Amino acid sequence: MISFTNFVNILTILGSLMLFLFGMKLMSEALQRLAGRRFRTLFHSLASNPLKAITAGFLITSVIQSSSAVTVMLVSFVNAGIFSLTQGLGIMMGANIGTTITAWLVTLFGFKFEFTTILLPVLGLGLPLLFIPGSRNRSYAEFVLGFAILFLGLQFMKNSLPDVNENSPIVEAISSISGDGIRQYLLFALAGFLITILIQSSSASITLTFVLCYQGYISYEAAAAMILGENLGTTITANLAAIVANKAAKRVALGHTLFNFFGLIWAFIFFGTLVSVSYNAASDIIGNHFKADNIIPLGLSIFHTGFNLINTLILAWFIPWFRKLLEKIIVLRASEKKNYKLKYFRSRFLSVNEIDIMQAHEQIYQFGKHVTYMFSLIPEYLTEKREPKFEKIHRRLLKSEEQADDLEREITDFITRIAENDLSEANSRKVRAMLKITDDLESIADQCLQMERTIRNKNEAKAWFTQEMRSDLFELFDLVKTTLENMNENLSREYRPGILAKATEHELKINELRDKLIQLNRLRLEAGEYNYKNATFYAELLNQCEKLADHVINVNQAIASNIK
Repeated sequence: MISFTNFVNILTILGSLMLFLFGMKLMSEALQRLAGRRFRTLFHSLASNPLKAITAGFLITSVIQSSSAVTVMLVSFVNAGIFSLTQGLGIMMGANIGTTITAWLVTLFGFKFEFTTILLPVLGLGLPLLFIPGSRNRSYAEFVLGFAILFLGLQFMKNSLPDVNENSPIVEAISSISGDGIRQYLLFALAGFLITILIQSSSASITLTFVLCYQGYISYEAAAAMILGENLGTTITANLAAIVANKAAKRVALGHTLFNFFGLIWAFIFFGTLVSVSYNAASDIIGNHFKADNIIPLGLSIFHTGFNLINTLILAWFIPWFRKLLEKIIVLRASEKKNYKLKYFRSRFLSVNEIDIMQAHEQIYQFGKHVTYMFSLIPEYLTEKREPKFEKIHRRLLKSEEQADDLEREITDFITRIAENDLSEANSRKVRAMLKITDDLESIADQCLQMERTIRNKNEAKAWFTQEMRSDLFELFDLVKTTLENMNENLSREYRPGILAKATEHELKINELRDKLIQLNRLRLEAGEYNYKNATFYAELLNQCEKLADHVINVNQAIASNIK
C-alpha cells in the first residue's frame, strides 16, 4: 500500500519531469522558428552521399532536440516517396548522434550549480525581447523561457529525489533489479527501455537516469546500461508511426530499431571497457577543478555520445548492405514501388510546426508533379487510335484524378491541423498560401479530367480534327506543359521574390495563343473546312487549356504571397 507521503513524492517527481518536457517543448519550438528555413535547405542538399545525410540528421536533431520527432518525420517522408531508403538511414544515424546534445546541455548547466539562483536573472534577460516587435525576438524570448523551465524541472527533479525514502516504490523498484554481472545490467537496460516507451522521450528518460545516478540511487554502470536501453526505446515511436505507413516507411522504422539493437549488442560485449573509458575520461577532464560527483553526468554524457558515434561510424560503411537486408526482410510489391499514400506523423510531446509545414510543402510539390503527369497523358490520349491503349490511358487518368482528390483532402486536413497551433506571422501566411495552392492543384486535376471527357465525347461523336487543328492544339499543349514545369520549379524551391515574372509571361502566351486559335477556328468553320461539331470540341479543349493555365498562375501567385 502506497502511503500518502510516497504518493506525493511520486507526483513531485512526475511534476518535475513534466516541467522538463514542457521546457524542452518551448525551447525546441523556438529553435524551429529561428532555424526552420534552414531545414529545407539541409534536406534539399541531400544526395545519395551517406555523409551528407548523417550530417543533416545530426544538425536537424540538434536543433529540434528530439530524435523521435526526426525519425517520425523520416517515416512520413519515405512513406510519401520524398526520401530514398538510403537517405533515410543516413539521416536516422545522424539523428542518433544529435539527440545526445540534450544530455550535454544538462551536464554542462544542470549539475554544476543551483540553477534556481540564476533562474530569475535568465528570465529577466528574455523579458525585453517580448516587447520588441518582430517574430524572431519573440522566438528568442521563448527559447530563453524554455531553457529556464527545462533546467527548473531538472532542479526540482534533483531536489525531490533525496526526499524519497528507502520504502518508496521507486527505490524499491530500482533495488529489486538484482543479479550478477551482465545479467543485472541487462535488466537495467530493460528498465531504461520501458521508461522511454512510457515517456516517449529519450532525452527526458536519460535526464532522469542522470539524476538517479547523481543522487546515488543507481551505480554508474547501471546508469550506463539504462542509457543503452533508452537508446533502443526511442525507436518505438517511429515504429508506431510506421504501422499505418507503406512498406518503404516500415523499412526505415525497422532500420532504426536494428541499428540501435546492433549497437546494444556490441556495447554489452565491450560494456566494461566503455564504462571504464568514459568514467576515466570524465575524471581526467574534471581533475581537481570541480567536485568529484560532477564526474557522473560528464562520464555518462561521454558514454552516451561515444556509443552513438562509434555505432554510426561502424554502420555508416554498411548502409548499402543494410538497405539490402531491409529490402529482403520487408519486400515491396510492384504497386507499392510507385504508389505512395500520404501519411503525416507528429511527435507526441513536440509540436514541430516548422517540420509539419515542411512536410506539407513537400507533399504539395509531389501533388504538383502528380497533376503535371496527368496533363502529360492528354496529348497521347487525344492521338491514340488503338482501343486497348486508349482505354488504358483512360483508366490511368481516372485513377490519377481519384488520387488527386485524396491528396487534396489529406493535405488540406493536415494543413488545417497545423493552423490550429500557435503559429508565427510568417507561418500563418504560409499555411494560407498552401491551402490556396492545394485547392488550385486539385482544380488542375479536374480540368485534366474535363479534357479527357471532351476527347472521349469527341471520339464517340466521330468528330475528327484536321492536321492543322492538331498541330495548333499541340502548340498550346506544349505551352501549358512548360508553365506546369515552371510551377513545379517554383514549388520545389524556397519562396523567393521575382518568381511571378516568368509565370506571368507563360500565362500571357497561353492567353494570346488561345485567342488566336479561337479566332482561327471561327474562320475555318465559316470557310467550311470542317463542321460545327468538330469546331465545338476543338474550342472546348482550347478553353480548358486556358482555364488550367489560370489555376497555374493562381498557384504561382500564392507562392509569391509568402514573400510579402
